[in-house]
Amino acid sequence: MLLRHPSEPERAIRLAYCLNVHAAEDLSGVREGLRAIARPLADRLAGDAPFGVGMYAPAAAVAELAASTAALDELARELAALRLVPFTWNAFPFARFHAAGLKQRVFEPGWHERARQDYTLDVARSAALLARVVPDLLSCAAPAHVSISTHTGRFGAFADAAERAAARDGFARVALGCSALGGAGVPLVLALEAEPRANANDTRELEAWLAELREPLSPSSRGLLGWCIDACHVAVEFEDPHAAIARAARSGAPLGKLQVTSALALVDPGAHAAARAELLALAEPVYLHQASALAADGIVLQVGDLPELAGLVRAGDPRWLGAREWRCHFHVPVDLATRGGLSTTRAQADALVEAALDEPRAWGGGELQLELETYTWSLLGARAPTAAELIDGLEREYRHLLELLARRGWRPAAEAALRGG
Repeated sequence: MLLRHPSEPERAIRLAYCLNVHAAEDLSGVREGLRAIARPLADRLAGDAPFGVGMYAPAAAVAELAASTAALDELARELAALRLVPFTWNAFPFARFHAAGLKQRVFEPGWHERARQDYTLDVARSAALLARVVPDLLSCAAPAHVSISTHTGRFGAFADAAERAAARDGFARVALGCSALGGAGVPLVLALEAEPRANANDTRELEAWLAELREPLSPSSRGLLGWCIDACHVAVEFEDPHAAIARAARSGAPLGKLQVTSALALVDPGAHAAARAELLALAEPVYLHQASALAADGIVLQVGDLPELAGLVRAGDPRWLGAREWRCHFHVPVDLATRGGLSTTRAQADALVEAALDEPRAWGGGELQLELETYTWSLLGARAPTAAELIDGLEREYRHLLELLARRGWRPAAEAALRGG
């Protein structure tokens, strides 16, 4: 979905949801998700206008796309027939994204490993071609850039200096590949996503890491490495949204995209035993649920997952039980202010979007890309949602974000009327 502002003719906002919400294991599953979820959602929100999607496919499927012109052509025709524009990709999860036992293995392989680099280059090849072909088929405005989000290297600190250097070399290799691909069409931005307990835990650490990664690159390749700022991750680490966007703006690295997501929160946890139990009961075997606490003295405390937090509660840890607030990495719909007896960080997600609107010099190529990424729908109720229920939920998320943008003067535009502009 493309949005324009009457006072900002040179700028645009693109909005999508990420297909990892209904992650598929092969290309046929990707195409089925486009037909069953993305197109009906687009009908509700955009009518006949082209509708942006955040692409996701696991490594095996992307390798097939990169190796087969026929497979890529088939996907391009499907996207064009459905009037879907693939302006952003998620290359963080390598495979089996919704599988039990995933947890921190979602970071595997790390950036020091060839498999991670090859996967990302396969994504870049597919993304570059589709970004050129699909808008042409639809006679609509091409994106100013195509963003490809990925993690910052690995879960936890690098094992040693050699592993860190190998990751640095890996990012340089992929940046060079993206530079060559972008030179033939739409520019690519490899957007690094800080995550709690990764080697770049927050945007402060990502700022330093990006500077280290970009410094040895040529000026043309340096612009290929940028930021993916996830609102849930920013909130979990109690970062100030305006400070996070300001870091991107001053860094010189482009903001590839902003992922609009919310976390769970519990204010004054020591006084709310039932809400504590509700949060701890959300522990499950698939996703990481890193948690942080703003202690009474203002220090941010950290654990790696909910079972670790449960152990601290059982032990009566005074700093955690006496904290001002807990926040947990658990993506919840951005339209919700509460979930059961818990709060969400909706206000922080909204504030991050507002901060980005206030700082257009951070945008990549004059275009702000926003992506909804609530991938935990199957955990939010007693059962996984039906396709119709998922579409309803995604629509509510879109409506919330579109209302926020409309208050700032940004409204959907008919892309077909904006070709060339």
